[in-house]
Parts: sequence; structure tokens; C-alpha cells
Amino acid sequence: MSQRLKGLSHEDATDVAKEVFSASDQFLGRTSNLVRILSNHSPYIARWFLGLVATVRQPGLGATTDARLRNLANIKTSMTNACTYCTAHTSIFGQGLGIGVKECEALDGDAYKTSDLFNDKEKPVIAWAESMTRNTAQRDKAVWEELKRQCTDVEIVEVSMACAMFNMINRLNDSFWTELETPEYNKKQWNAVKDLSIDDIETYAGRFPAAGQAQRK
Repeated sequence: MSQRLKGLSHEDATDVAKEVFSASDQFLGRTSNLVRILSNHSPYIARWFLGLVATVRQPGLGATTDARLRNLANIKTSMTNACTYCTAHTSIFGQGLGIGVKECEALDGDAYKTSDLFNDKEKPVIAWAESMTRNTAQRDKAVWEELKRQCTDVEIVEVSMACAMFNMINRLNDSFWTELETPEYNKKQWNAVKDLSIDDIETYAGRFPAAGQAQRK
């Protein structure tokens, strides 16, 4: 299947899209094909989307909980939705956080529940991500109670936000038939795992008014 919507190249990006690409390369290590699609057809949405993804997903850009914990939720969400594109992205990014191949294999199904690869906090987070994705979280009292027992309220909010965000991203990529980049290109995500701070995302947000004014002229 070929990608349904055309993405924007770095060479053709101007104004808001150019700001988005620069930030994506900085915060996420590269610019994904989904960001290229959004930037080409709705650059204003793309700029806020990029800020949300970076803040929720990356270490040091706003979310205060363990990035590994959040990414386990992202991987499980993508696997539960059978989103090949996002499973590849989150698994490769997870490698940069120390999540190995064996852990990813255990996440693809129920093996994580009894695996020694995950600790007592990680297991209920993974189960919660699956429950949210299957839309059973409201009635899965046992999953909720174990999550509440093992995690702080801040952790619950942030892993839930990560799960909800990737449910949205999964559906976008599946619907657009977004073309998967090469593994080598996506390994550039590892460059964005460290040396970032909340100041970086604040600076990015602060550039929006000027970029928006230029776009409207």
C-alpha cells in the first residue's frame, strides 16, 4: 500500500513547517513521515502536535516520570492496535531507553504478566495501557487497583496521557497508510534521549507567534 497523503520534504518546508521540522530533528532525533504529512497539509496542527509528542514522550521536556515507563505504555498501545508503523517507532526508541528485543517480544501478548523482565511497577502500567487501548479501563477494577497501588498519581496521569496520545497516533498512521522509514533513519531517535530540557520546549513554543504571523501575511 502506498502512502495516501503526500508528506513535505525538508527542502520544501517554509515558515511554520520549517520550525516544526527543526524542532522535530532536535526533540525526536528526526522528522517522521507523519509529521511530514501534517506539516504539508495543516502546519498549525503539526506544530502543536509536535510539541505534545515531545513533551509527553521524551525525557526532560515536561513529563516528570521515568521515560522507560511511558515508552512501555507506548509500545504496548501500538502492539495492541496492531499499528506496524508505531510499533517499529516505539520499539526502536525503546532501545535507546534500554528496552531490549526480549522485552518487546514479551510485550506482544500476555507474556509480560509473568516475565522477570518487568518490575512490579511496570507490569500494571503495561496492563493499564492495554486496558485503555481496548476501552475496558472503566470496568477493569483489578487493573486499576494494582496500578494505583504501584504508581503515584503523577505517574498514572503521564502514562495514561502517553497511551491516549499513541492511540491517536496509531489511528492516524493506519488510516494514512504512513510509509515506514528505514530502521537506520529511526535510530536517530536515540540522539534525542538526552541533553534536552524544559527550556528547549519553552523556546520552541515561544517561536510560534512570530512563525504564525509570517504564515498569515
